[in-house]
Amino acid sequence: MKKLFILCFLSLKLIANDLVVGTTSGYAPYVSLDNQGKYEGFDIDLAELLAKKLDKKLVLKDLGSMPSLMLALKQQKIDALIWAVSITQDRLKNYELVYYQGDKTTETPFLFWNKIPEGITSIEDLSKDPKKAVCAEAGSFQEDILKKFPGITIKNVDKVTDAIMEIKFGKSLTTTIDQALLPRLQAQYPELKVLNLPLPAKDQSLGNGICINKKNQELTSQVRKAIDELRAEGKIAELEKKWKLR
Repeated sequence: MKKLFILCFLSLKLIANDLVVGTTSGYAPYVSLDNQGKYEGFDIDLAELLAKKLDKKLVLKDLGSMPSLMLALKQQKIDALIWAVSITQDRLKNYELVYYQGDKTTETPFLFWNKIPEGITSIEDLSKDPKKAVCAEAGSFQEDILKKFPGITIKNVDKVTDAIMEIKFGKSLTTTIDQALLPRLQAQYPELKVLNLPLPAKDQSLGNGICINKKNQELTSQVRKAIDELRAEGKIAELEKKWKLR
């Protein structure tokens, strides 16, 4: 019995010493897979530095999509979500978001294949033809924005590359993505045309944050302190340079 108790105690201690981070590949330069199938990217490097600061072992969980990640966080199956999550007023009501990277977003880019249609000067203009869908990753900041415009037909995709194929083959009119992804996508797909459209003030993003369950205030405090230290040490700036985010 005593031996069993000791084993259980050691197991719980090992689990407590893990930092379980939810993420999803296919979001370069934040998270992607290299040629050997290993995770890489700005957020992966940051998660490793964060775990080291907290004196914990990093455990990555790829849950496939933003809705799955948010559900896992809500159910406390992961400790934190690190996946270039935009800090918005709506999200701050439900989660703790520790800022770590990115500028305030006052407009969002919309991508078109070869040509930008005439007469589009606002997001609302995308609702003129309900038969032409606008792609967005499910659960993303971009999808949240589009939902504010009832006339827009939204088509959810799991990956940015899926959205690109949608507009390339004329299945959807356009897609909207994180500004930081543009350089890489434009290099890969020179046919893409970009139109930046203004966001309503209440829907603007305050940068990217590490998402934590509001019930876990102790971890939130620890993460905030660790991120402040990493910023002061210049580590975050180094990662931005490495992954060409600056």
